[in-house]
Amino acid sequence: MSQLQQADDAARRQLQSEIENLVRLQPTTVVLADQVLTWYRVANPEQLLELAVNSQLPPEEVDPFWAATWRAAIGLDRFLDRIDCSGLRILELGCGSGQAGTGAAARGGQVLMTDAVPLALQVAKLNAWPWRHQIQFQTLKWKVQRLDHAPFPLIIGSDLVYDPNLFPSLEACCRQHLAQGGRLLLSEPHRHTGDRFAEWICQAGWQTVEHDVDLGDDRVPIRIFECSLSTNHRARADR
Repeated sequence: MSQLQQADDAARRQLQSEIENLVRLQPTTVVLADQVLTWYRVANPEQLLELAVNSQLPPEEVDPFWAATWRAAIGLDRFLDRIDCSGLRILELGCGSGQAGTGAAARGGQVLMTDAVPLALQVAKLNAWPWRHQIQFQTLKWKVQRLDHAPFPLIIGSDLVYDPNLFPSLEACCRQHLAQGGRLLLSEPHRHTGDRFAEWICQAGWQTVEHDVDLGDDRVPIRIFECSLSTNHRARADR
């Protein structure tokens, strides 16, 4: 092993050690971009609940639900097969442990992964380690922060439309960060809240096409909202 490889491996192990000072990780496997990857998940999700209860941080910074393995992320990853991600600047909102963003990077994308939970970003960085030179990580709270980056031609997010109370802040964030002519892809497993979002996002001025991705697991397909804005409706983002 070269000195460069040794240093790289030491940095990865240091990151894993920092995470495991807070929560125990368990390695598993996941298929992203048609590749079988080692994937770290929180071994005992109750640890996250304890951290959330005992923390003095705002609730969105200790939200424990990011650690779940959501089918919607796998569905979004498979939908990305239809898109040429090579060299494409991609913003992932609510990345959690990083499945969709890692899949985008594995397809050649230049990805900015964001989440309100710093621990989630650390786990995502560990999981996406082979593509770390294509990925940046940054905390982002939809209600109060705006990224200091050029607009993105593609924004992705999985299982973000489960709470109608979050629709306005999610929509505003997407409107702020989407490039003219860009696309927004949001995935969810055909919940009733997804039905409400389908109506709501159209009323907010977005053009939306729905796609179904069958995961072959005898469960409901994953719904993908492919959303875009006309020039007229983009004006709200710049006010």
